[in-house]
Amino acid sequence: MKIVRRVAFSFILRVRSSRDRVIIDGLCKDSCHIFASITDESQKLASNILIQTAKGFVSVADVANRYDTTTHQKFYLEVKKAPSLTIINSNAQLAAGPLVLYVVNQAGDFFSSSEIYEASGFQRPVSTLVEAITVLSALPFTLTQAPHEGDLSSATQEVTAKMSGFDAVRETSERCPHLYYLRNGPFPGFTMDVNGPIVSVNYNINHFKVPPGFLKATIGITNIRDLSRPGWMGSPGFHGKLNTYMDVVTNSDADHPVVLWNREDDFNPFYIYNTGDFPHNFGWMANNWTIDWMPDGTDKTHFMVQWTND
Repeated sequence: MKIVRRVAFSFILRVRSSRDRVIIDGLCKDSCHIFASITDESQKLASNILIQTAKGFVSVADVANRYDTTTHQKFYLEVKKAPSLTIINSNAQLAAGPLVLYVVNQAGDFFSSSEIYEASGFQRPVSTLVEAITVLSALPFTLTQAPHEGDLSSATQEVTAKMSGFDAVRETSERCPHLYYLRNGPFPGFTMDVNGPIVSVNYNINHFKVPPGFLKATIGITNIRDLSRPGWMGSPGFHGKLNTYMDVVTNSDADHPVVLWNREDDFNPFYIYNTGDFPHNFGWMANNWTIDWMPDGTDKTHFMVQWTND
């Protein structure tokens, strides 16, 4: 099993192959909520991956299938007074995925006020105010939020998005960079290609009493990005005279760098590797960029490229 992210109040697990068990200490010692996402193909395997509770075992498939079939809002499994949470894989050859588990402690931000959704089929119309929305998926997905129309089209908002659970969406750390950040302005809308298990969006409703615009998710992503708008990516792909600024973070070594090509100057690629927690910054005049990366096959390396322009 692969740990995607662990912070003070949550644990996110993305699985394709597995060892026999995972033990999570401390998160459920008072109370925690567990959410899951699987695919149709992994339904049978997920039925044999079991979460141990005081009342017996609950399968990951059971947890993943707890959602409203109309809104696709997810329901949780609650675990109380468990110093350690054990997840057991009883499949032959330890087959497991794909699946996603999100375990969050009651002390996490927005524990009681957030909305959690399954990406497949998700659509949220303009309705009530909400502080945080989290979307889970065992497959890559595209998240789109439309700008407001009519009386709300010029309404001021503050919107933040991160590849984290709702409990970490307000965390100010280079380890968890913003995917999207609008501060004190009309919301122009966004489209995010999420090549990961989870994304959360935070709305500052304490200062701006504006509901989110129409939100929807679809399974699948594209490798083509529009550089005329701020954006990000977390996998290889093609982009594309703008003054473009890029931040690159990666833990890959020199044999597996992130490679940036200005398509108007193919002979001078940039190779970026082992940046640590702080991004390397670049700025160029260019219409088209290619971003390429060859992972080392260990599932322990990663990169993120973010860009903006003027």
